[in-house]
Amino acid sequence: MNKTKEMTFWEHVYELRRRTLIVISFVFILSIVGYFIYPYLFNIIYNVIKENLYARNISEGFLTRIKTSILIGFFFSIPVLIFQIILFVFPALKKNEKIFFLLTVFSSFALFVLGLFFSYKTVLPISIKFLTSKPFFPENVNRLLSYNEFIKFFFTFLIGFGISFQFPVIIIFLLKIGLLKMNFLTKNYKYFIIACFVLSAILTPPDVASQIMLALPMILLYTLSIIIGKMLGLGK
Repeated sequence: MNKTKEMTFWEHVYELRRRTLIVISFVFILSIVGYFIYPYLFNIIYNVIKENLYARNISEGFLTRIKTSILIGFFFSIPVLIFQIILFVFPALKKNEKIFFLLTVFSSFALFVLGLFFSYKTVLPISIKFLTSKPFFPENVNRLLSYNEFIKFFFTFLIGFGISFQFPVIIIFLLKIGLLKMNFLTKNYKYFIIACFVLSAILTPPDVASQIMLALPMILLYTLSIIIGKMLGLGK
């Protein structure tokens, strides 16, 4: 039986460099694609505000489109990044470790996308409606919303939700490697609820609606993590 030749340290370094260059190439190419599809993306973004936006200087339009295009390139390169990580790490893992690694990676990506979708469809419209409501803008006060600032607000909001939806993956991983114990998670459940509301206040705009709508899914995901951890027998 032929055994797979073990790679040397420098072979690992060259392999990592090769896979990193592949990901960077995809980011570059997809950023160019992002530049051309930006008008269609902006229509999606604009649908949540439907209010005139204003540029404050002559370069704002150009710079906003470039920054957004690069962000699109990074986002759509995530599957490529995941695939390259799998190819790099897989040979060194045992069979059960490979299964756990695959489940972790794909669950993380799925939860990130779910967080973006939930934010865009549910929380973001409510938050914008709240922040632009009449009580905050008296009759003699007009809004002049910055084009660049709103684009930044939009992506910060969505990415904040995408990151917060990673809680189950992080908790299961820490239980798996023994850095967390199930007893600790259940005993400190009430403190985590408080932490969820504090974190949601940091990640979302200063309105109660969006903060609650981020905190509640985080609490639900935390509870789900405990249930899954117990089912898998982790953190004993």
